[in-house]
Amino acid sequence: MVKNCGIDQKVIVGLFIIRILAGLINGYINLYHYSGTDAAGFQQEGVIEYNLLFNNPKEYFTNIFDYNSHQNSGLLDITDSFWNNLRSNIVIKLLSIFDIFSRCNYFINTLFFNFLVFWGSLYFYKVFISLFPDKKKLLIIVLFLLPSLLYFTAGIQKDGLIFLALGIFCYNLFYSIKQGFSIKKILGIIAGLLIIFLLRNFVLITLIPASIAWLVAEKNKKFIFSSFIIIYVLFTAIFFGAAFINHSLNLPQFVSARQLAFIQIAKGSQSAININPLYANFRSFLNNAPQALNHSLMRPYITEKFTALYIPASIEILIYEIIFLLFLFFRLKNTSQHPFIYFGIFFSLSMFLMIGYTIPIIGAIVRYRSIYLPLLIGPLLLYTDWIKLRNKILGIFS
Repeated sequence: MVKNCGIDQKVIVGLFIIRILAGLINGYINLYHYSGTDAAGFQQEGVIEYNLLFNNPKEYFTNIFDYNSHQNSGLLDITDSFWNNLRSNIVIKLLSIFDIFSRCNYFINTLFFNFLVFWGSLYFYKVFISLFPDKKKLLIIVLFLLPSLLYFTAGIQKDGLIFLALGIFCYNLFYSIKQGFSIKKILGIIAGLLIIFLLRNFVLITLIPASIAWLVAEKNKKFIFSSFIIIYVLFTAIFFGAAFINHSLNLPQFVSARQLAFIQIAKGSQSAININPLYANFRSFLNNAPQALNHSLMRPYITEKFTALYIPASIEILIYEIIFLLFLFFRLKNTSQHPFIYFGIFFSLSMFLMIGYTIPIIGAIVRYRSIYLPLLIGPLLLYTDWIKLRNKILGIFS
């Protein structure tokens, strides 16, 4: 696929080198600037598993399935749950395999890790370039070089693997719709969904209505926006109404409990922010939506005083806000609509809502949202009339 993606080989090598450099910077900061980071913990646990592989292979291949009796449930919990531990254990097992070849060197592991994640950008690029064949440079920026996307997916975290899984899923579903379903594409769709489920299952829950709306819109291209609205209204009703059918399906309560768990975690964070309590009812979700979107789309503000490491994130968000304003004033007219673009917008906004509802830590918000930014920033850049904007600027200064 690399040879057929439409990007010059030298450009691909350059993009991969940039990703490796970002991974090295990320690793250095996580290992030597902060203490107790996930990346450092994954590395230490990966070495332990690596040693276990050679000293007790039976334990190595079975301990991922170990759980205490009280951990058999809690599929959507973020603490004290077999499923929550499984998310980290998958990354740890992956690192233990890398350690066989890297001799337990974190920075060499970063090279292996980024070789995998780089495919996520390539998969997304294949989808977008099929829709916008004349926007190659913009797509390279959006899918390979957005600062927070590059930085956080280059580090050894779950985020990069989820981005890869989303790329696999979107690529295979897009070309299944375009060319017809095949065994290979169906297996790709299943693989992408399975990785997402194992690493961050609430993302899969958010992905379901967006995917169904995408499929429905492909059958009714004259009513793309209406199709998404109808599907989302239906799933919103299911989200809030399922508990009346079966109390164990109280999805709003899961989101509320997730918020409470993160509030406890945030007590030890230097970038903790205040967040309104979220209750398991429609009114509370509706009232909290503006704050949730503000936190996930606009924080950190350029005026906020956290550590210097948050300055790039605040500048990046400010640039995206300017891009949004340019889109409003210089939007391309009479352009064709693509269900995939609506899928990306609805899915990413749903994830931003989820992040804003539950995460009271600026650092975590910046990291979690990074992998969904291309699906929102991409359309803004692709549907802005940059030629008209350039002529307007030239006219002012001429």
